Amino acid sequence: MYRKLLLTLDGSDLSAIALPHAVQIATSSGAEVVLLRVIDSVGHIIAQSTPAGFEMAAGGITAEIAEQAVAAQRSAAQAELDAVAEQLQAQGIEKISTVVAEGIPGDEIVRTAEALECDIVVMATHGRSGIGRALLGSVADHVARHTPKSAVLLVRPQ
Repeated sequence: MYRKLLLTLDGSDLSAIALPHAVQIATSSGAEVVLLRVIDSVGHIIAQSTPAGFEMAAGGITAEIAEQAVAAQRSAAQAELDAVAEQLQAQGIEKISTVVAEGIPGDEIVRTAEALECDIVVMATHGRSGIGRALLGSVADHVARHTPKSAVLLVRPQ
């Protein structure tokens, strides 16, 4: 039924609750598992450190500093994904790949699912509703609404 499963992880304990569900689907279907971690982009780091309407202040975040931060995030993210891949291999999953993408998480998850032709996206969700969702937004909601070719399994914390 499923050839390729995209499992999104962000390094948090919450995102890890989706792991057993992904393992169950992958082992029962023989699907390849693609582990995805989205990190900040250089532009996002610079934008976060610069107040709206202001020029970059002397001594502020430079492109070089932002690039170093992204490189550090990329290295840490890859190490975490490699560790998860080892866990999955120990559980009998043979086909595993990893992707570290830069950008806005919801957009990058959708883009990766489409680019890699994933049949299903498995991810954890806070399960927020109402004002909490309105204020904080929802990556899971964005993915569910904008992923037209893949099934989306949202796992809520118990």
